[in-house]
Amino acid sequence: MRGVLGRAGLGVVSGGVPEGVVPAVGGYGSAEVFGGVYVRYADPRLVEALNECWHRLAVAEGLFGEGGEFLLMPPGGEGGWRRVRLLEGWDLMGAGAETFLGAAAGRPDFTALALDGGVAVVAASYEGGAGVYAVRDPGSVTGRRLWG
Repeated sequence: MRGVLGRAGLGVVSGGVPEGVVPAVGGYGSAEVFGGVYVRYADPRLVEALNECWHRLAVAEGLFGEGGEFLLMPPGGEGGWRRVRLLEGWDLMGAGAETFLGAAAGRPDFTALALDGGVAVVAASYEGGAGVYAVRDPGSVTGRRLWG
């Protein structure tokens, strides 16, 4: 798994997952989602635009903990949360999505969560494009659907 993470520009961090972190969740309504962007697959800047928006949201909403650490959940919750940090030259929406964080470059499907569980930044693919959005306090969202 470290090799796949490395191709996406992610480094595994020791320390594991903090106690009490919410399980991976989905099914947020529009009331809980904010600050996102939707990019059509035909856009020649698809991967670049998704990477830029993801990082902008992550910084603005406090995703990164001490040392830039955060939790990552691949598609479908496979393997549970992983504690990671971005490495120089990271590419979650391109190399990451084509290896294990989605179906192909520009077609992401993963969730990033702050170590304190206060915000999630989600990347998802849809029929005509892909999007990135944030969810504040994802553990308190009512009507959520738990994976796994």
